[in-house]
Amino acid sequence: DLTKIIGGKHIMATSVENTSSMTISPDGSVKRSSSTRTIHHPAPEPQSPSDALVARLRSAGQDHVLSFWAELSVADRAALEDDVSAVDVEALDRWYTAATRYSDSPDGSKAKLEPIPHDAIVTNTSVEPTATVLKCQEIGLQKVGEGKVAAMLMAGGQGTRLGSNKPKGMFPLGLELDPTLFQLQAHRLRRLTELGKAATGKECRVPWYIMTSGATQKETVAFLEANKYFGLDSADVFIFEQNLIPCLTTKGKMILKSKHALARAPDGNGGLYRAVREAGVLADMEKRGVEYVHIYGVDNALVQIADPIFVGTVAHTNADVGNKSCLKSSPNEKVGVICIKNGKYQVVEYSEMDEATCALRREDGQLLFAAGNICNHLYTTQFLRKACEMEEKSCVHHVAHKKIPFVDPSGTLVQPKEPNGIKLEKFVFDVFVLAEKLTVLEVSRGEEFSPLKNASAAGSDCVETVRKMMYARNRRYLAAAGATFVDATGSALDPATLTEEHVCEISPLVSYAGEGLENIVKTQSPFTFPIYIRP
Repeated sequence: DLTKIIGGKHIMATSVENTSSMTISPDGSVKRSSSTRTIHHPAPEPQSPSDALVARLRSAGQDHVLSFWAELSVADRAALEDDVSAVDVEALDRWYTAATRYSDSPDGSKAKLEPIPHDAIVTNTSVEPTATVLKCQEIGLQKVGEGKVAAMLMAGGQGTRLGSNKPKGMFPLGLELDPTLFQLQAHRLRRLTELGKAATGKECRVPWYIMTSGATQKETVAFLEANKYFGLDSADVFIFEQNLIPCLTTKGKMILKSKHALARAPDGNGGLYRAVREAGVLADMEKRGVEYVHIYGVDNALVQIADPIFVGTVAHTNADVGNKSCLKSSPNEKVGVICIKNGKYQVVEYSEMDEATCALRREDGQLLFAAGNICNHLYTTQFLRKACEMEEKSCVHHVAHKKIPFVDPSGTLVQPKEPNGIKLEKFVFDVFVLAEKLTVLEVSRGEEFSPLKNASAAGSDCVETVRKMMYARNRRYLAAAGATFVDATGSALDPATLTEEHVCEISPLVSYAGEGLENIVKTQSPFTFPIYIRP
């Protein structure tokens, strides 16, 4: 092939032809001569997209993505063909059709909604744990110690709303001992393995599966590697990436973000199942003998990772799914509710429930639909496998209207000021419809739920409220162990009057959930602020 490609452009190639001749003169002598000529070979035109790809795109009504083909360099043509060829356009059309049909005709107001039955709820909101909770904790610690428990972190989000383009797990919390969510969670896992060993006498491991996205994968890996996985064995940290799917116009057409690339977005936290299926996660769990998987979101600073009480609750009730829940604070709180919809377990979004339904109350005055969802789930590995195998056909994508940058017919990049397209997403809890038995573990918001979602100016679910709730929980841990608090003059402080100014940090390496603090209290109480309890 004489074609040369320089800088993505085809140029003329050349070859040299040598010729020679011989003549005999009248006197019989021989004369030889030679000559050369340069032959110019015109470079062939770059290859057109394959006929099969063009036919498939045309059949799906998506051939507009090749509109700029004639203008593209060879490299860009190859990139576009690879990008588009990776899309199952037939499946994409099915997803769009099903999602928009549901979006245009939501059935929330027509559906039969029932609260979770009382006997399917275990409550862990008391200061003193109940006998049931203690039993579940014992079962759970045994499972942890036997190496039958894993944690799965959904960490695909960036801190965009926090004013950062880095992975949310890396966002600085303003804490001295554990400055990021990643570090907090890694240290809590390390402490959990110590508790599992104490319960069983066995060395144990709790593998940490981390699902990232295209936006967070590289930085997450680099951050954990740079910090040596915060003391965890790297062999127990399995990082995998969720899929990106094309963004669409409201008519279902794929959007180009440049002349040679599709606009893509993560497929929601419900994309976990496809990613698990494709990344070999289930095989790794089976090799390790994992039976229970805790699945949670990165932004909850108070999350109790692979919580033994949670594990034991699911095991004790023979459920295939567990869902932690906090009671709704009011009928109109904008939070999804775990309930039974048309005979199947589901999380129903607040936007799908009318005001009258939200306001219904039980005889004791509590809201009828009170089980607020906090993205904190526990599955048996058997159910996780079932979800991975069946979610494609059983769960419909949701439509999210977004502002999606695109190239217009002239090839100019446009930054829309209003939503101009849609992203198709699935939610992690969509697979609840596949559960045969679901148990709700009701927990206290102050003990287990403080999400980091907003910039400081919002005044809620921000880094300031995270620190406030962490300090308060730690003070309660110390008080429960017998601690008292004094001011700089030695005067006693009433724990009920303490605020976010009374800093109290306890490393998760010292205590997973308030246990093991008695000896520290005996030697250090009364405490003055700020309080930092290190390993």
